[in-house]
Amino acid sequence: MRVIGVTHPLGAPVADFAITHGQHPRVTMFDHGYLPVRPLAATLVEDREIAFTWLVREITAADHRPQERHTVYVASSGEKPQRHQRIGAYALVTSERGILGTVNSTLTLAPGTWTLPGGGVDPGESPSDAVLREVFEETGQEIVIDRVLTLESEHWIGRSISGTLEDFHALRIVYGATCKTPSDPVVHDIGGSTQRADWVPVRSWRTLHWTNSSRTLLAQYARRLSRPVSP
Repeated sequence: MRVIGVTHPLGAPVADFAITHGQHPRVTMFDHGYLPVRPLAATLVEDREIAFTWLVREITAADHRPQERHTVYVASSGEKPQRHQRIGAYALVTSERGILGTVNSTLTLAPGTWTLPGGGVDPGESPSDAVLREVFEETGQEIVIDRVLTLESEHWIGRSISGTLEDFHALRIVYGATCKTPSDPVVHDIGGSTQRADWVPVRSWRTLHWTNSSRTLLAQYARRLSRPVSP
């Protein structure tokens, strides 16, 4: 994945770099002298590379370098972890019925927790196509993407479900989306990471056990995205 920074939506890039394994996009942008203001786009370039574009501003003396987070879930045993970077696309979907959520299955490391629908981007697939596909596979809902919300990065060392020790770097493109014709969610991807899906009322989402990243996103964006649009 490449990350691009522009100081004007139609301006030329002032920063352009590839995200290597374990590299945090916001930290790297700061080291280039810029601070992300808001995301503009996430696109597939020449059917091979995803480019994430931020509107940025120059850093000032008052700005602080973002903290890098690298979590180790297993004690060192001399075993060398396998490196794996995964690009995913997720959506915070709202409708007249609430917020669309999924429940992790026993095939995940956090079974029973709620999360936002989405998943891995296939090679040669655009992140927008990936999130439409993943949301339908996990919930049966057809959605309309409204905008890009953020680019998340998490880096940790731990064991996968198969027992493999991994040095895992997750890059997640998160969209805001709406569902015009919500129905009772149906999981089409049987036997996958999703146990079930449902619409959660906006007023009560905090009562459920969400993954940390999903809870953070909901706290920041849920109420704003669920407000009715003024005529």
